[in-house]
Amino acid sequence: MSFTIRFATPADAALLAELGARTFRDAFAADNRPEDLAAHLASHYSPALQERELRDPQCSFLLAESAGVPAGFALLHDMPPEPGVPGRRPLRIERLYVDKPFHGTGVGAALMGRCLDEARARGHDVIWLGVWERNSRARDFYARWGFTEVGETTFVIGDDAQRDLVLARPLS
Repeated sequence: MSFTIRFATPADAALLAELGARTFRDAFAADNRPEDLAAHLASHYSPALQERELRDPQCSFLLAESAGVPAGFALLHDMPPEPGVPGRRPLRIERLYVDKPFHGTGVGAALMGRCLDEARARGHDVIWLGVWERNSRARDFYARWGFTEVGETTFVIGDDAQRDLVLARPLS
């Protein structure tokens, strides 16, 4: 399957809001209460919220498309790291999601590769992220890319505080 990866622009805000909400729901609806999931989606995914992120100079969205159809995205966020993240200039992958019809097609790997390339090009020495401790599919994916556990944090979905593992990998 052929696809491209490009930087998203503010004109992509509505697309990213819809894709983000759908991929988050697909990934986590079965393991969370509907009211918690609804609250999380309402507070994290809307065209206005994604437009604000797209205009933030600390954020960069990478959008994967196949024949013009959105296949997945990643959000890189230059922000202070969680405790335990090593390095002098770490960069966070805040979100990396692939739409369900594109699972297993290489879109996730291409997005990860591009995230690593972007981080290196910007002079970062470590890339890090948080992943739900119960998301074995994502944890396996990150392990294949050389991420190791360096800490933990809390991720709140609605009223449910969940344990996320903080993973990092050097960029050398």
